[in-house]
Amino acid sequence: MAAALAVFHALALAQPDPSGIDFVTIGAPGNAAWDGTGITPDGDPRVIGRGSVGYEYRIGRTEVTTAQWVEFFNAAYDRPQSDWLPHLFPPDHWGAVSTTPNTPGGRRWSVPAGNEMRAVGDISWRMAAMYCNWLHNDKSLDRTAFLNGAYDVSTFGFQGTFFTDQLTHHPSAKFWVPTLDEWLKAVHFDPNANAGQGRWWLYPNGTDQRLAYGPPGVRARTEFPLGPDPNGILAQANGGWDSQDFPGYNPFTVPLGAYPDATSPFGLLDVAGGTREWTEYVFLTNGTWPTGRGFDGSAWTTGFGLDRIYAPGGDFPNTATFDYGFRVASAVPSAGACFSLATYGIFWLGSRTRKGVTHEGR
Repeated sequence: MAAALAVFHALALAQPDPSGIDFVTIGAPGNAAWDGTGITPDGDPRVIGRGSVGYEYRIGRTEVTTAQWVEFFNAAYDRPQSDWLPHLFPPDHWGAVSTTPNTPGGRRWSVPAGNEMRAVGDISWRMAAMYCNWLHNDKSLDRTAFLNGAYDVSTFGFQGTFFTDQLTHHPSAKFWVPTLDEWLKAVHFDPNANAGQGRWWLYPNGTDQRLAYGPPGVRARTEFPLGPDPNGILAQANGGWDSQDFPGYNPFTVPLGAYPDATSPFGLLDVAGGTREWTEYVFLTNGTWPTGRGFDGSAWTTGFGLDRIYAPGGDFPNTATFDYGFRVASAVPSAGACFSLATYGIFWLGSRTRKGVTHEGR
């Protein structure tokens, strides 16, 4: 029975997440914050002292993909126009194409084969929050599933230049936009360095050296001007380059996961390149009035040097430009839930075994 318990406990932990997102668990709770080592005069000092997280959590191995965003937008848009949702606008930079809706007056998209893992741009912070609401509500097609759960969409608005959006996710949220501390830790902290004491790296691939930006499989320069270099290193990130730097290549068609050897110490992919990623961080004017949401990382054609730990940015929460995207954060499933599944499996296995013994004894 003990062996069966172990097997089913392992199976429970291995169950795919119902969200469809490949999550990485970020451990080492209570890690030290970044102390500012290596910051240059142009760095943002607000990041010093950040990045300590006192609990385990999960974060997407990649940014949201075209396949995931299509599922979300089909749920939101393939309905009568009178039932469409606020704050959501279809992106221009993704791998989807329009198709016939199931509902008259609705809109729908499909994903051509090979485009499933394309990154998604044109995502505002508010869209990211609504996606987390939808995941929290088990991808329900009910309109209310998009409007609350992690964030109360009724709070989304402006008073002059200050926004009124709910500042942080509900404590009960199952999915949310990562906090700045959660994002920094998942990207730049290495729990195994210094004999397990941990350390911070300036760049998101576990080094203090600038990455090589360029198409996957191509050797590239790490300094300006960007471009191919037969004596360079294999490109590590889909950021900061375009078809003029690398003729014949298009950064917008490179799938997520194309740089498997350039990961964060926790195993995140494409934290350099793809899109700049929203966080929950709030920029306050005069320490009081919220004027922007924070994001971090580099993007497809922009961001040389923006992958340094001390180079975050920000914008209004309703702004959706081609280089804005995000990855989802989530709570770690409780041991109780896993134990319940394992216990059910053992009960089922035991029942089957007992029936088998009885049958054989007849």
